[in-house]
Amino acid sequence: MKSLLFKISFLLFFCSPVLANDLLIFYSSNESSQYSNLKSEFEDLGFTVTGSTSGTVSSSLLSGKELVIDITGTSNCGSTCKTNYESFIGAGGHLIIAAENGATNRLGNIESLVESKLSVGAFYYYGSYCNDCYYSNRRGDFASSTSSENVLPGTDTVLRVTDGSGTTVASNSYQSDYYSTWHQWEYGTNGGTITVTTGYGQFLSTVTYAANMDALYESYATELSLYTATVQSGITSNQTTEFNTFRNKSVNGNQIYITQTGNNNTLNILQDGDNNLIIGTDLSSNAVINGDNNALDLDQIGNDNVLGLDITGSSNNVAVTQNQDQRAKLDITGSSNNVDLDQSAINYVGEHYMSVIINGNSNNVDIDQTETGNKKAFIDIDGSNNLALDQKGTGNHYAEITLTDNHSVDVTQDGSGDHNATINLSGNTSSVTLTQDSSTSQNYYLYQNCTQTSCSATVTQN
Repeated sequence: MKSLLFKISFLLFFCSPVLANDLLIFYSSNESSQYSNLKSEFEDLGFTVTGSTSGTVSSSLLSGKELVIDITGTSNCGSTCKTNYESFIGAGGHLIIAAENGATNRLGNIESLVESKLSVGAFYYYGSYCNDCYYSNRRGDFASSTSSENVLPGTDTVLRVTDGSGTTVASNSYQSDYYSTWHQWEYGTNGGTITVTTGYGQFLSTVTYAANMDALYESYATELSLYTATVQSGITSNQTTEFNTFRNKSVNGNQIYITQTGNNNTLNILQDGDNNLIIGTDLSSNAVINGDNNALDLDQIGNDNVLGLDITGSSNNVAVTQNQDQRAKLDITGSSNNVDLDQSAINYVGEHYMSVIINGNSNNVDIDQTETGNKKAFIDIDGSNNLALDQKGTGNHYAEITLTDNHSVDVTQDGSGDHNATINLSGNTSSVTLTQDSSTSQNYYLYQNCTQTSCSATVTQN
């Protein structure tokens, strides 16, 4: 997923499956390289990452975040910091906090945060402080079944947990949890956690075992249900059945079955070629247009197209052009929708199918499926949304887009690779632009509930 380029200002997050969770990283100018590396790695996991060089841990900065990583140089965590972190973790947030070699006050404040403010455990720092000199190994649920993947960059010191509390994420031994290099405690009833480690060198991309640290981030996020590696975009069995049903629909001659009820509808139909059909979305009932002020221009050019179409509402503008063996299905309920659908294929090669369901008002939808390769699109829109989907190139492409109110999505799938994309947006206003353009097959899955004032993402996979 290194080919993923994110420009993001939202979060789930994500959130549930390849969730898009919000991550805030506190850092100072001395840790800018660490910040850049962490940002890159967590964005590859689907996180929305925000950085802050503020020396103050304010409640406003923590608001809406699922995960916070605090590597703020030698900056201490005083009473306000502790109080705000307690509220954040108590509400279900997750905190990774670290100190570096020699930052005596900061180390003490982190210990006080765990022992006194949260009162979740007791520990002390063991041994002399030195830069990245203590071996570190992933442990327990955070470990890989491949032992070589468990060796991490060294930490500045180790933790001796004296009361057996919490969970060892990584330790100074392959087989013992006696000295922790990463240790986690749960706090509150909402599933929040605090994880403590020492040393900032381990967060650099240039250190030995940096790749194993990347794997630790993934296992950490997985254990906290912030990331699900197995979630992939792909056509479901029900969609496959629907696709095959429409693909296998036999047509004999030009057949049109339309029932139009309402006022001021304008309907233009041109079927050119043999075996075109306009029929209801269930492939048996009439197409049915029921409402007022609808303007429809339906062109099926070539042979064996089929359509569908059920429209209920007012002021809808629908233009559909299909060329050759394309198929389509529309179900629009609401008003003031503008829908422009165009399916075409070069030299009539490629099996396309489109299913669009719109329930709401003031929606703008523009969908193009062009060129060779099989193109599948299933879109479900509810509310005042804007959507532009362009599937082209020689590859086989699939897109599943589900929206609630006030979201804008622009998806382009191009190239010879087989690209899949699933985007599900809910919550506050969101904007997502996705480009999949590659000879290599790409897969993108976003399930986002925007909890900020607004959310936005630009993603390129190539």
